[in-house]
Amino acid sequence: MSDLDLLHALYDYRVELLLCVFCSILVYAVAVNLRHYLRTRPKSRIGRLLASLESWPHNLWVVEGLRFLYYLGIPYLALTRGVVSPNLMGLWNAGWFQPTWFGQLALGMTLGLAALLLLLWGWRHFLLASAQIDQDQPEAPYPLQRRLLVAPWGWGLIVLEILYLEMHWAFYRSATLRLLDPYYGVFAGLAIVLAELCLNPEVRRDLGMPRRKGEALTTMTTAFVVSIIYYFTVNLWLCMAVHLFIQLGLLSFLEVSPKLLDHKRQQD
Repeated sequence: MSDLDLLHALYDYRVELLLCVFCSILVYAVAVNLRHYLRTRPKSRIGRLLASLESWPHNLWVVEGLRFLYYLGIPYLALTRGVVSPNLMGLWNAGWFQPTWFGQLALGMTLGLAALLLLLWGWRHFLLASAQIDQDQPEAPYPLQRRLLVAPWGWGLIVLEILYLEMHWAFYRSATLRLLDPYYGVFAGLAIVLAELCLNPEVRRDLGMPRRKGEALTTMTTAFVVSIIYYFTVNLWLCMAVHLFIQLGLLSFLEVSPKLLDHKRQQD
C-alpha cells in the first residue's frame, strides 16, 4: 500500500468515526427535544398524536425497541464497520480470574462503594432538608425505577437500562480513545457524555433549578466514577457491575427513605 492509499484510508476511518458519533448525538438531541416540545403543546395535532401513542397498550414495546436500536444498534454498527474496537470498548481481553483481574475487581468495588456512600450521604441530607422546608413528605426520585425494584422481575429492566447506558458511554469513550491517548481519551469521552446529557431540556431544567431532583447529577456522578474505573481496568463488564451495584444500592435506600424521615421527625 502506498503512502497516499494509507493516508486516504486513515482519513476515511476518522471521518466515519466522527460521523457515527455525530449521528448518535444528533439522534439523541432531536428525540429528547422533540418529545419535550410536543409535551409542552398537548393541544396541538402532533401533541395529541403523541398523547395517544403514549396511552397505547403496546407503547412500551415500541419505545424499548427504538431505545434498543439506538443504544445497542449504533455501537454494533460501529463495531462491524471497524471504526471502534471491542478492546477499547472494554468488551474483550478482560483477563478473567487472572491475578490482575482480582486487583481490578477490588479497585472497582472500592470505588463503587465509595461513590455509593457519597451518594447516599448526599441524598439523605437532601431529603431531610426538603422535608424541613416543606413540612411535608418530599417526593423521592426515580419513581419508575423504585417501582421496578419491588416488582417481579423488575430488576431485569434496571439491568437492561444500565446495559444501554454503559454501551452508549463505552461507544463514545472508545471513539475518543482511538484519536487520543488513554488519559485524555477517557475523559474526552466523559465530556461527550456530559455534553450530550445537557442537550436534554429536562436535564437542563433539573440542573438549573434551586431545588433539583438530583437524578441528572446522580447520573453524571456515576458516569465519572465509571470513567475512572475504566481508565484503571479497561473492563466494561466491571463497569457494568459497579454501575448496577450503585444503582441498586441507591434505589434500595430511596425506597426506605420515607421510614427514615419519619423516624427522624419522631426523634426531633
